[in-house]
Amino acid sequence: MASQSQLLRVTTGITLLVSYSLPAQQPYTLTVRTQEVALTFHAEDAEGRSAADLTSNDMRIRDNGKLAEKITRFVHNTNLPVRAAIVFDMSESMQGAVSPRIMAQQLAGTVLQSSVDQAMIVRFDFETQIQQDWTSNKQQLIAAAVRVTDQNGSRLGGTALWDTLYRVCRDHIPAQVPGSEVSANAILLFTDGDDNASHALPEDVIDMCSQRETPIYPFVVDDRAHFDAGQKALRMLAERTGGRVFYDQNAADGVENSIQQINKELRDRYTLVYRPRPMKLDGSFHTVKLECPYRAVQLSVRTGYFATK
Repeated sequence: MASQSQLLRVTTGITLLVSYSLPAQQPYTLTVRTQEVALTFHAEDAEGRSAADLTSNDMRIRDNGKLAEKITRFVHNTNLPVRAAIVFDMSESMQGAVSPRIMAQQLAGTVLQSSVDQAMIVRFDFETQIQQDWTSNKQQLIAAAVRVTDQNGSRLGGTALWDTLYRVCRDHIPAQVPGSEVSANAILLFTDGDDNASHALPEDVIDMCSQRETPIYPFVVDDRAHFDAGQKALRMLAERTGGRVFYDQNAADGVENSIQQINKELRDRYTLVYRPRPMKLDGSFHTVKLECPYRAVQLSVRTGYFATK
């Protein structure tokens, strides 16, 4: 009798440990032993410093309101290499609202700190265009950002925000492979949140970014319309992927301070794997509430995942 065990990733953030046996001349049997959900998060104390001494005993986690059955893994990573996709909305509604050159200079000086850090430049309107694939070269990054405004917009018009984010995450951000070197992925997004041309839905983007452990950080240049549909969509996107929205980004120091905060959150992260109560893999969104009830810390973590069919 041949016997094997295998770790299969079958849905967003959920891992099933599957055991099966292959008796001679008989069909194999498949037995689901457990299902686990993985989260990454950043923790800061009351003074804004990274909280580096948390243990699994400090944490309490609820999945769809139910206390997790067990935390099975808890790891603290520091000085993580960063992989940041910088995405510029160049549709008609954003013309003149953002300077890619200035943004890229600040990003290159803060995000790219060593040869293991990488960034890429993407522009979009109706179409998605990769201006610069992954590079550790600051000058290449800045030069690509300058070219973002050199091109005319698509003659078809329109804004395909969700399609762009989905493609960037699916096609250009690699999944974290157990046992390989861990990196901190992120999408830095300059947009007003409007979309009128996508086939993908916000839920598709959230699902894909959760699979890739990639928070999205929208930068909003004009925050006068905090409560319009685009702004609400950006806030939901940031919360559900573990990022945050940064407002008032016209001022250079505003962008620089925001990027420094993102840089701190990405490089110092905990990985927590927990076993939820039995769940139905029905495609619904599962809310996740991670708390540290006995410590004065603030946690940056995504607020859930889709239990994909």
